[in-house]
Amino acid sequence: MKASCIIPTRDRRRMVCEAIDSALAQQCCDLEVVVVDDGSTDGTSEVIRERYPRVLLVRADGVGCGPARNLGAEAASGELLMFLDSDDLWLPGHARGLVDLVESGYQVAYGVTRTVDQVSGETFEVPGPGEGRSGDRFFALVRWCFLNPSSAAITRAAHARVGGCEPGTIGEDWTYFLKLASRYPFGFTPEIITRRRLHAGSMCRPGDARAAVLEALGRVERVLQAIGRTREEDREHIRALQRHAQEEGDTWRTVQHWYQSLRRHDLL
Repeated sequence: MKASCIIPTRDRRRMVCEAIDSALAQQCCDLEVVVVDDGSTDGTSEVIRERYPRVLLVRADGVGCGPARNLGAEAASGELLMFLDSDDLWLPGHARGLVDLVESGYQVAYGVTRTVDQVSGETFEVPGPGEGRSGDRFFALVRWCFLNPSSAAITRAAHARVGGCEPGTIGEDWTYFLKLASRYPFGFTPEIITRRRLHAGSMCRPGDARAAVLEALGRVERVLQAIGRTREEDREHIRALQRHAQEEGDTWRTVQHWYQSLRRHDLL
């Protein structure tokens, strides 16, 4: 099975090279690497052309992470799409584990991301203990987005059927996975397959966390309405998350702070 690793990036010249190296080191399948340079001004494209002549480079002009992933998918030739954020790293065995799940019959597969917060020093895993499993994950995803794009693989057919990735600063992955889960069961490997690095410039550290969270929840609400599979308890859950963000969102600095606050208030 031919797979395509799609890496959206902007002004992360050093980190994206490390991400590319981690993808090229995978030993499992026919894997191509596609980098979408979304308007970098730090020489990212020039470095990639010089160091990685085999990497397919796509240029964009500040479209955002979700649309950049879609551009990469359009340019890619693989029947399986694997996403890798430019500040993340694939661990050995990453691609093999996900390809095996897809070849067993799943349209979507995911594994565990170990996150290292380089600002606070905190380390945690996504999904957390007991959150990851195979099967119908739609209603679990309504509660919370417990997977990371850098640890997921989606068939080209499934990606196209749901209309691709969503735009947005944070939460664009949540709506994308909700659309997929409304149609397909997910395959899960409990192995840690990705290393995620949270840093001062991470998308998961928005400047105005409350506004970013409320915007993300608004998109989730609209996507759920379009899917039409939700129950009243699911809609009330989203409203409760919105109320909580209004009340406490100005105290959060990262998406992980949001998650921890929801846990403390029994909202997940």
